[in-house]
Amino acid sequence: MTDIQILETVTFRLNDGVSDAEFMTVARGLDGYLDRCEGLCTRTLSCDETGLWREDYVWTNEAAAKSADAGFMAAPEAQAFMALVTRESVKMAHAKVALHRSVTDMVA
Repeated sequence: MTDIQILETVTFRLNDGVSDAEFMTVARGLDGYLDRCEGLCTRTLSCDETGLWREDYVWTNEAAAKSADAGFMAAPEAQAFMALVTRESVKMAHAKVALHRSVTDMVA
């Protein structure tokens, strides 16, 4: 049986006084943790006009997503990331990927 990719979506707001530039520096640092996780396919971070941030991860399967989630808060990079986030605003969801199409690689 083929593993089904999992889309993990996390939305959140930053703490008062945290600049986008400060947050992006720490957000890029989270790659250190993610590089140690097996099964990460893609990561996308965005922010809408209201200041709601959205982070999307595609994992190779449910086990990879759960494993990354389980170790997240113990990682120093994640602790620095979460120190800038309003914890009460965090919402996370997982869904099976039904269709994925990538046209080009884009780097911001």
